[in-house]
Amino acid sequence: MLIRYRTFTNNAEVKNNNMAYREITQPLLENSTATSKKIEFNLDASIEHIAHWLPAQGPIKDFIHHNTLHAFQQHPFHKGIAIAAKTFGARSYLPLEDYQAMYQQGRINKAAIEWAIEHSGCTKPMQETLRESLFEADATSHYPPISLANHGIRNAWLTQLEVNLNALVHPVLFRLLGNFLDQGISRWSLPKNGEHFWDCVLRLAKNSLLPLYPLDEPVVHELLSASPDDVINVCLKKIVGNEELYEQYLLEMLLAHPGWAGMVHVIEQNPKSLLARREISLKEMIAVELALELAFLHKKKGTQFSGIAALPYTQGTPLLKDGGFKPIIPLRLRVWHEAMEWSLHSELLKALKPKDTQIISPTQKKLPEAQALFCIDDRECSLRRHLEASNPAIETLGAAGFFGIDFFYQGLNDAYPVAQCPNIITPKHLIKEASRKQQNDKTKSKSGNLTNMHFTAHSIFRGWLFTQTLGIGYAIRMAWNVFRPGSKLPSIRTLSEVETHTHLHLLRESEDLTEDGYLLGFSFPEMADRVGGLLRNIGLTQHFSPLVVIVAHGSSSVNNPHFAAYDCGACSGKPGAPNARAFAWMANHDTVRAILFESGIEIPVNTRFVAALHNTSRDEITYFDKQLLKQHPAPGLPAFQKAMKQALENNAGERCRWFELGPQSQTNKKAHQHVIERSSSIFEPRPEYNHSNNLYAIVGRRALTKNLFMDRRAFLHSYDPQTDTQGDIMARILSAVIPVCGGINLEYLFSRIDNSVYGAGTKLPHNVIGLLGVANGVEGDLRTGLPSQMIEVHQPARLLIVVEQMPAILDKTIAKLGGLKEWLDNEWVRFVACHPENRQLFLYSVNGWETVEFADDSETPQATISEEILLGQTETIPVHQFIRRHA
Repeated sequence: MLIRYRTFTNNAEVKNNNMAYREITQPLLENSTATSKKIEFNLDASIEHIAHWLPAQGPIKDFIHHNTLHAFQQHPFHKGIAIAAKTFGARSYLPLEDYQAMYQQGRINKAAIEWAIEHSGCTKPMQETLRESLFEADATSHYPPISLANHGIRNAWLTQLEVNLNALVHPVLFRLLGNFLDQGISRWSLPKNGEHFWDCVLRLAKNSLLPLYPLDEPVVHELLSASPDDVINVCLKKIVGNEELYEQYLLEMLLAHPGWAGMVHVIEQNPKSLLARREISLKEMIAVELALELAFLHKKKGTQFSGIAALPYTQGTPLLKDGGFKPIIPLRLRVWHEAMEWSLHSELLKALKPKDTQIISPTQKKLPEAQALFCIDDRECSLRRHLEASNPAIETLGAAGFFGIDFFYQGLNDAYPVAQCPNIITPKHLIKEASRKQQNDKTKSKSGNLTNMHFTAHSIFRGWLFTQTLGIGYAIRMAWNVFRPGSKLPSIRTLSEVETHTHLHLLRESEDLTEDGYLLGFSFPEMADRVGGLLRNIGLTQHFSPLVVIVAHGSSSVNNPHFAAYDCGACSGKPGAPNARAFAWMANHDTVRAILFESGIEIPVNTRFVAALHNTSRDEITYFDKQLLKQHPAPGLPAFQKAMKQALENNAGERCRWFELGPQSQTNKKAHQHVIERSSSIFEPRPEYNHSNNLYAIVGRRALTKNLFMDRRAFLHSYDPQTDTQGDIMARILSAVIPVCGGINLEYLFSRIDNSVYGAGTKLPHNVIGLLGVANGVEGDLRTGLPSQMIEVHQPARLLIVVEQMPAILDKTIAKLGGLKEWLDNEWVRFVACHPENRQLFLYSVNGWETVEFADDSETPQATISEEILLGQTETIPVHQFIRRHA
């Protein structure tokens, strides 16, 4: 196969043979010439510049997967991660021995290694040297490089003046931030209504009966009366002393706690990300932190301490003023990583290519007994396979889990509405949920409302009394739950499940806007537009079965602050049940169907849409709005429910092979009981493995993948290439697939590559801070990325997007993607076109389309049923083809 990369420079560096290893590296072309012109410091411009480098992870209630290294997407993938490594001090690849072990295990093949070498951009002599070096032992080549975060100018405080500013400042700063931004853990709110962070700190420092240490230092105490801009400039002049170094110092200071810095920036950019709004800016936080630094320096070193500019720094210290970090890509690790990815990607691509004797011809579509529309989520990949196996007369389809219905949703017990759509969409509509059991509203509000988490009366004595009495009882109950977990979820299930006894106000009765500027409900033309848009996107405009089930998904677990990361990414980290219910109601309405008929979509009178929710941790399903089914029965529903029940049990059995304590040789019913129990176990850090090992995103007809076993690794989106001659439908689909699926994939990839920097570390010491995020202990930085328990079995490979369409049409699609085009051009995801008629494969690059060819003639393994493939397997499984048994 041919792929063109950016050409490597010929001056490859070969490390000294006397060292423990020899490495071939590729220096990046960066402008490293120091400028002679004096740099004038602009505070606002500098803050805007350095903010781009901060994590973009918001509060944990809305855990939205995204590219961890979004700030580097304008660079080609390997260059981007090299710059990120030089910035954050992170690893870019797995250890060399891990790749070599995968080669010994057969998961990296020789053909993939040759492919990676041939397309490395090296000359033939360099390729031979590179080939010889691949299998040499080297335990240190993946170590993080000298970086701005760990070896910059600010490091001089620790190494030369022996003042650990981070250890002194961070506990104070984090307490102030945590208390100011708190969303409900504390009974008392620190800020007054509308008070800014800077004003709040100033009030505490000036008016508190007890001094606010260390801001009681006289010089700093007097300085606080100035504006944040003036405080920052005065502090930088004393602490740093040279305007050329100001921006770098601020960046290094923020990189010492990227979690809190990134959170403040996200809140500043989107104040509505918090339920209880707080007024804070990155500038205010910087001003407070610099004031704390100056106060501690005065206390430790007196008033005549030397600034950063007066301290010598070692050669090789990265400097922003020099125009670049001169990051280096370790070529050997890059080649190994490319070989690993191509080995995994080619497993699918080979399975998609027909044999020479196979003829791809359209077959007459037989009307299925039922159709099930799932989210494209990779966890639904296996459930769809098992459902089709349980009843071959059921057809499954896939679409983004918000099902084309974008709105703000306010549940029965919700104090605030939340967005039920991808975060790149800003909804204009609000949907509210109402109860059909009004007599229970008051009781349920007391048990489920997050705003009512405290006792109505509060005093020191009463708090002590409750602790001594109720606390003992709860401790006993917790101990019992640890050793004897039950299968029933506690009342906290309302955080990630939707009750079935409610109804949604979907029809707009007035054109008046709400206080927040939303339209309350949809008009019939708007409903038809959204329903019709989704049906056209997935190619379901005719041949409707009598039953169409819209299957959303969510997840249930206890003692898991990352629960939102287990829900639907297309719904901004929420369960997709409201969207499924809305879609089913709209598609069932006669007025909506009449409008759709005029636009060419005829839904038969006897077709009924039913909404359901798949709980991915418990492998249970809930069917909604049963009262509507009494008015309009769906005769095929009992048969569908029976097939789904069997599919859920089989799916649980497939999942259990990953769980160390899961039943490996028991029946699927036993496996199903196990996944139910582990989801409600208070000590279980792995209720499910979520998106671990996600690898493929496939946009096309189900016939393309129906005969494939893909080991729960594929996002599957339905699409009919014959109805999209201009690529418009594909553009709409990719606008959701690229950021949602690509964001999931890259967050898992980088959290797996370096969990200490890009990930959140282990869950076990995590504490929830202010309902904002998690931190180690009570005074640590907010942890970004994914915890180790979510990524420990993940193979860190980039997403391969395969679309069933001709390259000429996809050229039109790519031109319509706007900023998302850089994901493809810079290869943060791989993009392959599969010709809809002959299944010829073409790989996209910034230089154009390249025909996919395979150097080896290995065959795709085959099997008759899933159980045959899964037997005894505890690792990832290559793609298999299903073959029919002969009678």
